[in-house]
Amino acid sequence: ADQRKRAMSEIIKLHYKYEPLFDPSVKCRYFIVTGGRGSGKSFGVSTAACNWTTSKKPNKTLFTRYTLTAAHISIIPEFSQKIELMGMEHCFDVQLKDIYNTQTGNSILFRGIKTSSGNQTANLKSIQGVTTWILDEAEELESEDTFDRIDLSIREKNAQNRVIIVLNPCHKTHWLYRRFFEEAGIAHN
Repeated sequence: ADQRKRAMSEIIKLHYKYEPLFDPSVKCRYFIVTGGRGSGKSFGVSTAACNWTTSKKPNKTLFTRYTLTAAHISIIPEFSQKIELMGMEHCFDVQLKDIYNTQTGNSILFRGIKTSSGNQTANLKSIQGVTTWILDEAEELESEDTFDRIDLSIREKNAQNRVIIVLNPCHKTHWLYRRFFEEAGIAHN
């Protein structure tokens, strides 16, 4: 594992602010990853998610966006790029909506919160074994209740449960700002 981590750090250079996502000793539930276009937040989070699948400990990551119509066109190629950068193509089975690490059994599932038929929160809550939830483009999710319902379903025993909230800077009136910035005493610039 240390050799793989060293090789990855030589190939993939990430800003130090992403280090907590790669450090298993960080036992935090919520990780807030924010920044504007070109800040590297998607690159950092997708690299971390690919890395989590290499763990011997069970890890099933649910990657969501409010609307995610065609993961195989937009998101999965980005993850495939990280797998190639890590030199681990032989360890993964990349499908239309999911990526599986064939060596460890860990996976990344790609789903939209809103579908053409409405909100699929109930379906997302029923996915068994999810240890990590990534909410990408989180500022698009206007319902704190929807967030809470999915958040409460991330509760695997004997595993680190994480919620990664990836967002562009949000407006002061958004529930994300109130809950994760204002209540934490973080000033809005």
